Amino acid sequence: MFVRGSRLMIAALALFALSACETKPTVQKLPEISFADKRPITLNVGQLEIVPEYQSPGKRPNVEHLMPISPEAATVRWAQDRIRPMGRTGAARVLIKDARVVEVALKTDKSFTGMFKEEQAERYDAVLDVAIQILDDRHFPIADVLARATRSRTVPEGVSLNERDRVMLEVTDALIRDIDSQMEGLIKSYLSRWVAE
Repeated sequence: MFVRGSRLMIAALALFALSACETKPTVQKLPEISFADKRPITLNVGQLEIVPEYQSPGKRPNVEHLMPISPEAATVRWAQDRIRPMGRTGAARVLIKDARVVEVALKTDKSFTGMFKEEQAERYDAVLDVAIQILDDRHFPIADVLARATRSRTVPEGVSLNERDRVMLEVTDALIRDIDSQMEGLIKSYLSRWVAE
């Protein structure tokens, strides 16, 4: 009886020691997307509104809900950092019209020779449409501009979760920086009468 109990104790200790040796995957700290270092665009309006019109289906092939920072979240941050209301009446409304990222499975070589190739397995197609409307004191739109950015990136077979997250963050960052660049020009060209220097 004592021998059997000792064996069970040794087996339990061995399992505990093995489980302690397992290494958990390191969760990487990704940089945040911010525009706080850029000079805000000051508009002669009383308030800023941010309206997400795009509704994510929350399931594949759409993957924006799985991203470390979604295009929608990056756009909200962009609007808060870059658009500064400095007037008394009216509003600037930032509309997030589209913020989808779709995962597309790519055809890979399933033959014997395919085992010796590292092929691209998925592609991420991303679209970000952002509009800015100027609203009068009755809250009616009186002027607007629209910027659109698109990106596509592929990832190889066997990509780690950390590597996939980094690619997804790079997609979001590229989208919102493109929107930022477009919006600077569009606001100066078409909303110049509301720009407060």
